[in-house]
Amino acid sequence: MPSEFNANPWDWFLPHDIKRFGEEILDLEERKRWCRATLICGLPYMWRYKAAAFTPQMYDKLELKPGDKVLLIGEGNEACGFDEEIRKRIGPQGELISVDIMEKARTASGTLVRDKNGRIGTWRYDYTSQYADGHFDCVAVLQGIQHTDDWHETGRELVRVMNSGRVILLAELVIGPKTRTIAQQDLHLEYWMDKLYYGSGRTGPEDVSYFSPEELLAAFDGLVRDPGTLAWRGIELFWGTKL
Repeated sequence: MPSEFNANPWDWFLPHDIKRFGEEILDLEERKRWCRATLICGLPYMWRYKAAAFTPQMYDKLELKPGDKVLLIGEGNEACGFDEEIRKRIGPQGELISVDIMEKARTASGTLVRDKNGRIGTWRYDYTSQYADGHFDCVAVLQGIQHTDDWHETGRELVRVMNSGRVILLAELVIGPKTRTIAQQDLHLEYWMDKLYYGSGRTGPEDVSYFSPEELLAAFDGLVRDPGTLAWRGIELFWGTKL
Protein backbone atom coordinates (compact mmCIF):
# COMPACT_ATOMS: atom_id res chain seq x y z
CA MET A 1 0.00 0.00 0.00
CA PRO A 2 1.48 3.40 -0.99
CA SER A 3 1.84 6.44 1.16
CA GLU A 4 -1.45 8.22 1.72
CA PHE A 5 0.10 11.25 0.05
CA ASN A 6 1.07 9.43 -3.16
CA ALA A 7 -0.70 11.21 -6.05
CA ASN A 8 -0.03 8.52 -8.68
CA PRO A 9 -3.15 6.32 -8.90
CA TRP A 10 -1.17 3.52 -10.56
CA ASP A 11 0.64 2.94 -7.27
CA TRP A 12 -2.59 2.06 -5.51
CA PHE A 13 -3.16 -1.36 -7.05
CA LEU A 14 -4.01 -4.10 -4.56
CA PRO A 15 -2.72 -7.69 -4.85
CA HIS A 16 -6.09 -8.95 -6.05
CA ASP A 17 -6.09 -6.27 -8.79
CA ILE A 18 -2.82 -7.62 -10.14
CA LYS A 19 -4.09 -11.18 -9.87
CA ARG A 20 -7.23 -10.31 -11.83
CA PHE A 21 -5.64 -8.22 -14.59
CA GLY A 22 -2.19 -9.77 -14.79
CA GLU A 23 1.36 -8.67 -14.17
CA GLU A 24 1.25 -6.73 -17.46
CA ILE A 25 -0.44 -3.84 -15.71
CA LEU A 26 2.80 -3.24 -13.80
CA ASP A 27 4.82 -2.85 -17.03
CA LEU A 28 5.60 0.89 -17.15
CA GLU A 29 6.38 1.00 -20.87
CA GLU A 30 3.27 -0.95 -21.86
CA ARG A 31 1.18 1.27 -19.60
CA LYS A 32 2.73 4.39 -21.13
CA ARG A 33 2.01 3.13 -24.65
CA TRP A 34 -1.70 2.58 -24.03
CA CYS A 35 -2.22 5.73 -21.99
CA ARG A 36 -0.58 7.86 -24.66
CA ALA A 37 -2.67 6.13 -27.34
CA THR A 38 -5.80 7.03 -25.38
CA LEU A 39 -4.73 10.64 -24.93
CA ILE A 40 -3.54 11.48 -28.46
CA CYS A 41 -5.24 9.19 -30.98
CA GLY A 42 -8.78 10.58 -30.85
CA LEU A 43 -8.64 13.68 -33.05
CA PRO A 44 -10.42 12.27 -36.14
CA TYR A 45 -13.14 10.76 -33.94
CA MET A 46 -13.70 14.04 -32.12
CA TRP A 47 -13.50 16.38 -35.10
CA ARG A 48 -15.44 14.32 -37.64
CA TYR A 49 -17.97 12.61 -35.37
CA LYS A 50 -18.41 14.38 -32.06
CA ALA A 51 -17.97 17.92 -33.42
CA ALA A 52 -19.83 17.36 -36.71
CA ALA A 53 -22.67 19.69 -35.68
CA PHE A 54 -20.21 22.50 -34.89
CA THR A 55 -17.56 22.41 -37.63
CA PRO A 56 -19.69 24.04 -40.37
CA GLN A 57 -19.86 27.14 -38.17
CA MET A 58 -16.09 26.96 -37.75
CA TYR A 59 -15.40 26.83 -41.49
CA ASP A 60 -17.90 29.64 -42.11
CA LYS A 61 -15.66 31.93 -40.04
CA LEU A 62 -13.00 31.67 -42.78
CA GLU A 63 -15.37 33.22 -45.34
CA LEU A 64 -13.79 31.17 -48.12
CA LYS A 65 -14.61 31.83 -51.77
CA PRO A 66 -14.28 29.68 -54.90
CA GLY A 67 -10.77 30.07 -56.28
CA ASP A 68 -9.15 31.10 -52.98
CA LYS A 69 -5.58 30.22 -52.10
CA VAL A 70 -5.48 28.81 -48.57
CA LEU A 71 -2.68 27.81 -46.20
CA LEU A 72 -3.64 25.16 -43.66
CA ILE A 73 -1.41 24.13 -40.75
CA GLY A 74 -2.80 21.40 -38.54
CA GLU A 75 -2.76 17.93 -37.06
CA GLY A 76 -4.31 15.12 -39.10
CA ASN A 77 -5.51 17.43 -41.86
CA GLU A 78 -6.85 14.65 -44.04
CA ALA A 79 -8.00 12.31 -41.26
CA CYS A 80 -9.85 15.09 -39.41
CA GLY A 81 -11.57 16.29 -42.59
CA PHE A 82 -9.87 19.71 -42.66
CA ASP A 83 -8.52 19.30 -46.21
CA GLU A 84 -11.81 18.01 -47.56
CA GLU A 85 -13.96 20.75 -46.06
CA ILE A 86 -11.70 23.57 -47.24
CA ARG A 87 -11.49 22.13 -50.78
CA LYS A 88 -15.29 21.96 -50.92
CA ARG A 89 -15.42 25.69 -50.32
CA ILE A 90 -12.65 26.84 -52.66
CA GLY A 91 -13.55 24.48 -55.49
CA PRO A 92 -11.31 23.06 -58.23
CA GLN A 93 -10.00 26.51 -59.15
CA GLY A 94 -8.77 27.08 -55.60
CA GLU A 95 -5.40 26.07 -54.13
CA LEU A 96 -4.79 24.49 -50.74
CA ILE A 97 -1.34 24.17 -49.22
CA SER A 98 -1.80 21.68 -46.38
CA VAL A 99 0.98 21.31 -43.79
CA ASP A 100 0.36 18.37 -41.45
CA ILE A 101 2.26 18.62 -38.16
CA MET A 102 0.74 15.59 -36.40
CA GLU A 103 3.80 13.38 -36.15
CA LYS A 104 6.09 16.25 -35.20
CA ALA A 105 3.60 17.32 -32.54
CA ARG A 106 3.45 13.82 -31.07
CA THR A 107 7.22 13.53 -31.00
CA ALA A 108 7.71 16.99 -29.48
CA SER A 109 5.04 16.42 -26.84
CA GLY A 110 6.47 13.05 -25.92
CA THR A 111 9.89 14.45 -25.05
CA LEU A 112 8.48 16.52 -22.15
CA VAL A 113 11.16 19.15 -22.89
CA ARG A 114 10.02 22.66 -21.97
CA ASP A 115 10.63 25.65 -24.22
CA LYS A 116 11.82 29.11 -23.17
CA ASN A 117 8.35 29.88 -21.81
CA GLY A 118 8.00 26.61 -19.91
CA ARG A 119 5.69 25.00 -22.44
CA ILE A 120 5.97 21.40 -23.65
CA GLY A 121 5.58 20.23 -27.25
CA THR A 122 6.33 23.48 -29.07
CA TRP A 123 8.73 24.57 -31.78
CA ARG A 124 9.31 27.57 -34.05
CA TYR A 125 6.83 27.53 -36.93
CA ASP A 126 8.63 28.08 -40.23
CA TYR A 127 6.09 27.20 -42.89
CA THR A 128 5.78 30.52 -44.73
CA SER A 129 9.26 31.95 -45.32
CA GLN A 130 9.18 30.78 -48.96
CA TYR A 131 6.01 32.75 -49.74
CA ALA A 132 5.74 36.39 -50.73
CA ASP A 133 3.56 38.92 -48.92
CA GLY A 134 -0.11 38.35 -49.70
CA HIS A 135 0.45 34.99 -51.39
CA PHE A 136 -2.61 33.43 -49.73
CA ASP A 137 -6.13 34.66 -49.34
CA CYS A 138 -6.77 32.95 -46.01
CA VAL A 139 -4.85 31.03 -43.37
CA ALA A 140 -6.22 28.33 -41.07
CA VAL A 141 -4.43 26.74 -38.12
CA LEU A 142 -6.61 23.80 -37.14
CA GLN A 143 -5.41 21.76 -34.18
CA GLY A 144 -2.05 23.51 -34.25
CA ILE A 145 -2.43 26.46 -31.88
CA GLN A 146 -0.61 24.83 -28.99
CA HIS A 147 2.56 23.81 -30.80
CA THR A 148 4.19 27.06 -31.91
CA ASP A 149 6.54 28.53 -29.33
CA ASP A 150 5.64 32.19 -29.91
CA TRP A 151 2.32 33.47 -31.24
CA HIS A 152 3.55 37.06 -31.47
CA GLU A 153 6.16 35.92 -34.00
CA THR A 154 4.00 33.29 -35.71
CA GLY A 155 0.98 35.57 -35.92
CA ARG A 156 2.94 38.31 -37.70
CA GLU A 157 4.35 35.83 -40.18
CA LEU A 158 1.05 34.15 -40.99
CA VAL A 159 -0.71 37.48 -41.45
CA ARG A 160 2.14 38.65 -43.69
CA VAL A 161 1.39 36.02 -46.34
CA MET A 162 -2.35 36.85 -46.40
CA ASN A 163 -4.31 39.35 -48.46
CA SER A 164 -5.76 42.34 -46.62
CA GLY A 165 -9.42 42.06 -45.77
CA ARG A 166 -9.31 38.28 -45.49
CA VAL A 167 -9.64 36.01 -42.46
CA ILE A 168 -7.19 34.01 -40.37
CA LEU A 169 -8.77 31.28 -38.24
CA LEU A 170 -7.25 29.32 -35.36
CA ALA A 171 -9.07 26.35 -33.83
CA GLU A 172 -8.11 23.74 -31.26
CA LEU A 173 -9.59 20.93 -29.23
CA VAL A 174 -7.81 22.09 -26.11
CA ILE A 175 -6.54 20.42 -22.99
CA GLY A 176 -6.06 23.32 -20.66
CA PRO A 177 -6.95 24.76 -17.26
CA LYS A 178 -10.69 24.41 -17.92
CA THR A 179 -10.24 20.69 -18.57
CA ARG A 180 -8.66 20.23 -15.17
CA THR A 181 -11.32 22.37 -13.48
CA ILE A 182 -14.12 20.32 -15.01
CA ALA A 183 -12.47 17.06 -13.95
CA GLN A 184 -12.09 18.32 -10.40
CA GLN A 185 -15.86 18.57 -10.09
CA ASP A 186 -16.16 14.77 -10.05
CA LEU A 187 -13.81 12.27 -8.37
CA HIS A 188 -14.27 9.70 -11.13
CA LEU A 189 -13.33 12.18 -13.84
CA GLU A 190 -10.35 13.41 -11.85
CA TYR A 191 -9.21 9.83 -11.19
CA TRP A 192 -9.48 8.86 -14.87
CA MET A 193 -7.59 11.99 -15.91
CA ASP A 194 -4.85 11.44 -13.31
CA LYS A 195 -4.52 7.81 -14.31
CA LEU A 196 -4.12 8.60 -18.01
CA TYR A 197 -1.58 11.35 -17.44
CA TYR A 198 0.50 9.57 -14.81
CA GLY A 199 0.41 6.44 -16.95
CA SER A 200 1.69 8.39 -19.96
CA GLY A 201 4.61 9.80 -17.98
CA ARG A 202 3.05 13.15 -17.09
CA THR A 203 1.20 14.55 -14.11
CA GLY A 204 -1.75 16.26 -15.81
CA PRO A 205 -2.94 18.79 -18.42
CA GLU A 206 -0.47 21.24 -16.90
CA ASP A 207 2.20 19.33 -18.84
CA VAL A 208 0.54 20.23 -22.16
CA SER A 209 1.21 23.50 -23.97
CA TYR A 210 -1.74 25.90 -23.89
CA PHE A 211 -2.36 29.37 -25.37
CA SER A 212 -5.50 31.02 -24.06
CA PRO A 213 -7.88 33.16 -26.14
CA GLU A 214 -6.60 36.18 -24.22
CA GLU A 215 -3.02 35.40 -25.24
CA LEU A 216 -4.06 35.07 -28.88
CA LEU A 217 -5.96 38.36 -28.77
CA ALA A 218 -2.81 40.03 -27.44
CA ALA A 219 -0.58 38.38 -30.06
CA PHE A 220 -2.76 39.54 -32.97
CA ASP A 221 -3.38 43.03 -31.61
CA GLY A 222 -2.64 45.51 -34.40
CA LEU A 223 -2.55 42.77 -37.04
CA VAL A 224 -6.26 42.07 -37.49
CA ARG A 225 -9.56 43.87 -37.05
CA ASP A 226 -12.74 42.52 -35.52
CA PRO A 227 -11.02 39.66 -33.68
CA GLY A 228 -13.31 37.12 -32.10
CA THR A 229 -13.18 34.06 -29.89
CA LEU A 230 -15.62 31.25 -29.30
CA ALA A 231 -15.61 28.13 -27.11
CA TRP A 232 -17.73 25.04 -27.69
CA ARG A 233 -17.36 21.79 -25.73
CA GLY A 234 -13.59 22.02 -25.45
CA ILE A 235 -13.01 23.56 -28.89
CA GLU A 236 -11.63 27.10 -28.82
CA LEU A 237 -11.69 29.39 -31.88
CA PHE A 238 -9.91 32.62 -32.66
CA TRP A 239 -10.37 34.60 -35.87
CA GLY A 240 -9.69 38.04 -37.28
CA THR A 241 -9.57 39.97 -40.55
CA LYS A 242 -6.20 41.22 -41.77
CA LEU A 243 -5.88 45.00 -41.68
